[in-house]
Amino acid sequence: MLSQMNYRKETQPHGDELFPLSIHVFETDLQSTVRVYCHWHEEVELFYAVKGEAVFHMDTETFLLREGETAFVNANRLHEVEGIDGQEFTFLAVVFQPRFLSGTSLDRIQQQYIEPVLSSEIRFPSKTERGTRLAEKTAQAMQEIRNLQERKEPGWELLLKAELLKIWQGYYSAAEKNGGKTDASTNYRVSRMKEIFTYMNAHFCEDLEIAELASQFHMSESAFCRFFKSIMHISAVTYVNNLRIAESCRLLLSTEEAISKIASDCGFRNISYFNRVFQERMHQTPGQFRNLSAENRTAI
Repeated sequence: MLSQMNYRKETQPHGDELFPLSIHVFETDLQSTVRVYCHWHEEVELFYAVKGEAVFHMDTETFLLREGETAFVNANRLHEVEGIDGQEFTFLAVVFQPRFLSGTSLDRIQQQYIEPVLSSEIRFPSKTERGTRLAEKTAQAMQEIRNLQERKEPGWELLLKAELLKIWQGYYSAAEKNGGKTDASTNYRVSRMKEIFTYMNAHFCEDLEIAELASQFHMSESAFCRFFKSIMHISAVTYVNNLRIAESCRLLLSTEEAISKIASDCGFRNISYFNRVFQERMHQTPGQFRNLSAENRTAI
């Protein structure tokens, strides 16, 4: 089964105003594949591969994230994670506001070590390379962050912040050799893609045709399709269908509406097509998905 996380700009805050940080652990087995669909947020994210491997997309860059490696996702960068079929995969994600490291005032930490990274004057490595000292130190710190959050012993917040500062310092030292601003072409492509994401996310339940999308963004249909696939590595039709399937899963779990109505509400005008796409993505029928989920909730 495909475990999905939706793609869009995230507006839900991670943590709270007093402790703007959240920690997420996600695990899959051999029968399921994780996919964290393309999204972005104002926070910084550290993404650590505890077990297994996954393909990581970040803006226009793609790389394999291997067990023991950590990806650094700067604020507002597009990112997506694809698990590999037939592989177990466990990851730990730490998402936090940059001000968590320096406080609210513009002190030396903020001015010298945080702001230049957020503005891309200094570019951190996209990921640590397994076997390097940076990868080992970052992995140790990420594991300790997880332990601290689970135990929550007195003063755990102080120790967690200290571990994050260690990670930032390690990345900062590694960045000295490869700093530099992102080129204007990449910035434009990413900005354009965010506009497309925002529009598609707002209208995916409607009759959304490629011709309409291309016109909306002043491109020919062929140019739009090429541009979209060059960044997303899937077609625009597949992207829209994934959005619709994710929404249908939510409705199947949270409502008792008929499957045909859910299909229609999610933008599928043909129930047979909906059933086929759903089975391709989820490896089960909509009815099986609803029934199995209900059984699991009852068992709990």
